[in-house]
Parts: sequence; structure tokens; C-alpha cells
Amino acid sequence: MGKYLIRRILTAVFTIYVIITVSFFMVRFMPGDPLQHLVGQEEYYYLLDTDPEELESIAEKYGLNDPLGVQYVRYLKSVVTLDFGIAYSNKKPVVENVFSCIHWTVLLSIPTWILGGLLGGVLGVLAGWRPGKRLDCVLTPIALFLNTVPSNCIGVLALALFAYKLRWVPIGGMTSGIGTGWVRTLDILKHMALPLSILVLFRCSGDFMLMKSSVSQVRHADYTTTAASKGLSDRKILFRHVMRNAMLPYMTSMCMQMGGLLSGSMMIETIFGWKGMGQLFYNAVSSRDFPTAQFCFLISAFCVVMANLLSDILVGVIDPRVTVK
Repeated sequence: MGKYLIRRILTAVFTIYVIITVSFFMVRFMPGDPLQHLVGQEEYYYLLDTDPEELESIAEKYGLNDPLGVQYVRYLKSVVTLDFGIAYSNKKPVVENVFSCIHWTVLLSIPTWILGGLLGGVLGVLAGWRPGKRLDCVLTPIALFLNTVPSNCIGVLALALFAYKLRWVPIGGMTSGIGTGWVRTLDILKHMALPLSILVLFRCSGDFMLMKSSVSQVRHADYTTTAASKGLSDRKILFRHVMRNAMLPYMTSMCMQMGGLLSGSMMIETIFGWKGMGQLFYNAVSSRDFPTAQFCFLISAFCVVMANLLSDILVGVIDPRVTVK
């Protein structure tokens, strides 16, 4: 087990280093002049005609004229110290912009992860243990439909129906900016009700299909048949044998979903005007705000790698056979 953990940790560290290096070169080779997006298109061409020295001084200030090797070393240092400079979009520190959006993303992501995981897992177990029954016949077509329809389409339709037509919830935003304490809390809950419901619905459908598939495969395994031949009740077979083995791929999926908590849901956040990490990353890429896009990408990648490491550790604890491979 010790060698297994060390190997997994070293693999995770190397993967993070590769991601950092790839993100550095990927951003540098993106189309468009970073200096143009830094000062704005109109200002760029104006300075290019009237005062090109000013453009050179700005490029020197942000280190855009330095060799790639110098920029790479500086970039590694900035990653370690969390100093990603100033955002091109609003001239504020990148870390400040990102951290101001993280808690809004967490406010949506954590309930989505918990509720979607619990509902999808429980319903998937019931449907997989009794295939062809009423629960399976009702939920499986719904889950298949949700897995094939983009979430942004459902988001737009739900926004038009519940916010615009029925006026049950606000059209967009995170808060109305009124009141404090419980009044503000209730106002935020009212704004997040619709996007949270859509995210939970789609997360639950995916988790349901995964758990149902896992239980359906395990219920016909040899050890399940042997347990049934010994006279064990269906409840004991389900919880002692089926659930433990079916949880391995499901737990891996849940850990990987945990890695995407801070990245947010880009389309849903954009549709509902929820200023989280997803919308910040979308705006950074659209406006060629390279420092912000880099930091958002690194946070998402780091969380995914750490979640994958946690998944490997948990699976190794539950199933010791994995550690000898």
C-alpha cells in the first residue's frame, strides 16, 4: 500500500508540472496579440500610430518582450507564489478576481455534487437491482433524455418559463443587493433555485445511469449467485456484496466530479448571470485575458488531478487488489 501511494503521489506531482508547462506554451501560442487585448483594440492602433514607444514600455512592463525561457522561469515562480499579475480586463489582480468568484461557484457546486450524487446513487441502485420494474421503466428514459440534451438548452427553456413567463424566480444574477442577514440569504437562495435545480437534475441523471449499470453488472456475478445459494436475503446480498463492488466505479466518478467543483458550469452560469468561475473563464477566453485564463485553467486542472489521486487512494483502500497492480 505504501509503494502504491508513493507511486500515485509522484504521478500526480508530475502531471501537475506537465499541465503547468502546457498551459504556459498554450496561452503564448493562442491567436491574437496579447498587447492588443491588454490596452484595447482602439487604444492599441492609436498608440501604434502616434506613440509606439508607449506600447513598447507596456510590453516591457508585462514582460511580453522577454525570451520564452525567461518568461517560463518567471511563470513557474508566479505559480508557486500565486502571483499571476494584473488582469487585462479590469486591471485588478488576477488572484483577487478569481477568489471573488470561487465562493459563488462553490455555492452552486457543493449542493449539486451532494444532492446529485445521493439521488442518482440511490435511484440507480434501486433501478439496477430490479431491472424492468416500474421505477426502472420510468426513470431510465428520463435519464437518457437528459444525458442527450445539452444543459444550456434546458436552461434557456427553464429561464423563459419559470423566470420570464411565470415569474416564480428572478431572471438572472446572484442577488438583488437588498437587505442583510437572513433577508440576503433568502434572496440568494431564490436566485440560485433555478440554476441549482437544473444542475442537480443533470448530475443526478448521469449518476443514476452509472450506478444502475454498475449494479446490473454486479448482480449476476458469481459471488452474488453463491451468496443467494447460501440462503442470504436480498437485502444482505445487496448491501454486503452488490453495493460494495458497484461503488468502486461510482466512487471514482464522484471523486472526478469533485475535481470539477471549482471550475463551475460555464453555460449555466452564463445563462443565469451567475458570476462564478465558469463565467469568469468564459469571459477571460473571449477577451484574450491570458493571465486570468491561465489561473482558471490551472485551478481546474489541479483540482482534477487531486480528485483523481483521492479516487485512487479510496479505491485502493476499498479493494486491496488494486494496490498490487
